Amino acid sequence: MNPEFKNKKFFVTFMVTTILLCVGTRNSVAGEKLFLKAGNIELPPAFDHLRSLQSGRRNTEVFKHFIVQFENHVSETDRLTLTKQGLEILSYLPEDALIVQGSIEDVQIAAVKLPQLRAFAPYQPNWKLDPQINLPMPLSTEGLHSKSLVHVRTFSPTETEQVKLSVRSVPSALLKYASGRALLIEIDPSEINELAKLEGIEWIQSMPLMQLFDLSAPPSTPPAITGYESGTKLMGFEAAWERGFKGKGQRAAAADTGVDSGDLSTLHPDLKQVVKGYAMGPSNTAWADPMGHGTHVCGSVIGNGHASDGKIRGGAFEAEFIAEGMWNPMFGGLMVEPDFEVLMGIPYKEAGVRIHTNSWGSPLNPGAYDNFAAMADEVMWKHPDLLVLFAAGNDGKDLNKDGRIDEGSVASPGTAKNILSVGASENLIKEGGIQKTLCQLKDGLKKWGTEPLCSDHLSDNPDGLAAFSSRGPTKDGRIKPDIVAPGTNIVSVRSQNPQAGKLWGEYNKDYLYSGGTSMATPLTAGAATVTRQYLVDQLGFANPSGALVKATLVHTAKDLFPGQYGKGASQELQIPRPNAHEGYGRVDMDQLTQLGSETMAVDNTIGVSLGESATTVLALAQGEGLRVTLAYTDAPASTSSAKALVNDLDLELIGPSGKMTLNDHTNNVEMIEAASLPSGRYQIVVKGTNVPQGRNGK
Repeated sequence: MNPEFKNKKFFVTFMVTTILLCVGTRNSVAGEKLFLKAGNIELPPAFDHLRSLQSGRRNTEVFKHFIVQFENHVSETDRLTLTKQGLEILSYLPEDALIVQGSIEDVQIAAVKLPQLRAFAPYQPNWKLDPQINLPMPLSTEGLHSKSLVHVRTFSPTETEQVKLSVRSVPSALLKYASGRALLIEIDPSEINELAKLEGIEWIQSMPLMQLFDLSAPPSTPPAITGYESGTKLMGFEAAWERGFKGKGQRAAAADTGVDSGDLSTLHPDLKQVVKGYAMGPSNTAWADPMGHGTHVCGSVIGNGHASDGKIRGGAFEAEFIAEGMWNPMFGGLMVEPDFEVLMGIPYKEAGVRIHTNSWGSPLNPGAYDNFAAMADEVMWKHPDLLVLFAAGNDGKDLNKDGRIDEGSVASPGTAKNILSVGASENLIKEGGIQKTLCQLKDGLKKWGTEPLCSDHLSDNPDGLAAFSSRGPTKDGRIKPDIVAPGTNIVSVRSQNPQAGKLWGEYNKDYLYSGGTSMATPLTAGAATVTRQYLVDQLGFANPSGALVKATLVHTAKDLFPGQYGKGASQELQIPRPNAHEGYGRVDMDQLTQLGSETMAVDNTIGVSLGESATTVLALAQGEGLRVTLAYTDAPASTSSAKALVNDLDLELIGPSGKMTLNDHTNNVEMIEAASLPSGRYQIVVKGTNVPQGRNGK
């Protein structure tokens, strides 16, 4: 909690999670250009296009996917007219445009019926291609020579079936995998433009080699236990546990390298909360962990501390856990399931998982909203009571030599909007693990060679961030990561598989040290699991949404500003939260589990439409403070779009002294903090600034 909010008699939280509906009045802001990754496009006016068609200048190609753009924000009337004309609305593009499916005749008729429709055009092949599509294929598989492996996202599972057939028309294309809206295709780079001409494809990108976000390093001798080993102490878990919140009644899952033996009857004694396992990913057949990373992750979520007399435990050690193994022994690495509706949807539907954590991603295109980010958003859009977590990545560097970590390195899928993206702060371990300075680490002089970074240690100041932790913002300016948690010299369960590595080194026969945003993320998943229990058992939400869990964690996080080096020339964090380094701060389970009766929490499943608002009224006494947090699950963006936000809600606080408005048109998390307010009546308003794509087409 920030200092200005301490000792206040009254403290209010307002957390809104919105499942959006589209009805309401028109806004006067006009859409004039399309903002695509392919560039800023100005479509020809609809009238000119119609006149061209009527005069016989027709395109002989058969298109069934079109972009229609309106003069103003898209209204429910616009959407209803398109639907009645037989056009299926697929996704939103900025500004004020929709991708629709149907015939050119239906689009023409809709253009006549909707004079406010300013432009339309077929969805062009070059708009489907990632600008980095010609990068070398990251999977150096023998025999593929010059071919690339691309990940293709279609508009729907039905379109996937059609693309599976039509891809045969591209001579070099070989279908390797297809599920849901995802396909993996091996292809000669010279024919990628031919692939893009196939109808039904939304986006084509290189298939990235997903990396585990731990850092390899040499081992050292473990000291006596201090209580900080697991990372939970700095996150306030002990207070939460004392209050009875240990994750009971909840189920979490991790997709990783597997867990321990992969056999429920022979798992490490700390992992008795594991109740089921799945093999996931192409050609993967088991969920055992021959690498060690996934077991360490599992222990940070639900490890019960049996082998350490309860001293080294995960955050939610009474929750149940579902393991997903993606380690491919033939490839010798992580082979990620290309369809997230399989990866996250199966444990959600079959095993009741509501918290899903992932400590991997791709640094191939830092900050990008790509196919994998869109899939992560789509899973939460389809399943609003699921919260998905992703590690932000370990690409934090100071390459411009100014003594601060450069921005813009967060990895996909940690760039997704709806998920909780997690960065790493420092643990407090001054003996054992890795105690070298940053400059003494591999490539340390290159990455962190300027003071105060060079002489800093990895886990000596809990008020600081790990130097390696990837920073935002995303390419379209969104704040990522959302939150941070300890991720240096974290002690957790060791895989008993004889092939498993030692990560950051042995603690003893049962535990290993490790570090990275890979370690911060499962600790946060444990926090999310406990948070869900708290919302159910203490605050009375029968089935809290993933956005409410996210909002609660963000709302109660501890701002680390100004960081570990204090204020001045070498200041680590230039501005208070939210910022692109810590997001909203470090997880604080002590604050979270004592919100109490002076807190208002709203899980709004009705939503607000274009031009409408939802208002909550409260009264404050003189000098009291207020923090208001808004988080909502947004529709997945089109991967061809240069902007990821689809539905834009804004937060407003109206009180005796006037109005405080947060007009954030980029993020789907917003926060207003105000201290020492005058007494009186306050209105907390959530406004539907632009709502082009609600749920279920409404």
